[in-house]
Amino acid sequence: MNLHLEKMNIREILVSQLSFFDEQLKLLLDQYLPPTDDVRIQRERKNTKAFFERYMFKMEQYLSSHASDKEIPCPDFVFMGSTVTVQYVDTKQLVSYTLCMPEDSDPGNYRISIVSPLGFQLLMAAKGSQITIVTPGNIARVNIVDIQIAQPAER
Repeated sequence: MNLHLEKMNIREILVSQLSFFDEQLKLLLDQYLPPTDDVRIQRERKNTKAFFERYMFKMEQYLSSHASDKEIPCPDFVFMGSTVTVQYVDTKQLVSYTLCMPEDSDPGNYRISIVSPLGFQLLMAAKGSQITIVTPGNIARVNIVDIQIAQPAER
């Protein structure tokens, strides 16, 4: 899914994502959590599917609550195509991450996939909240400081 953010408003971005997940969720799951007899992977696949269904529901609710608005504001929760600024509680360091599809990720430029451990845990986090991020080899508490629509990646 390639979003041309400079040409799309927030409503179009969220509707495009809803359409994508509605049509492609099974393919996304098959790519990153292929069907298997392994019970642990089956459970992870089921949980991941449920997570993305909650994400879709949250976007639908947001769009419904702004149905009559000509232009809708940037959501106050982290969504794919947003840049989220977090502050690490222990170090006070501010870092901005842009959430994107796996094929568009570039961790060196803080573009992180929604299926990465960090991206997955940031998705749907509310502005002003504090969450605990668990990644391989690290546990960190972060405050969600700001959420904005992402600027297009430089190619």
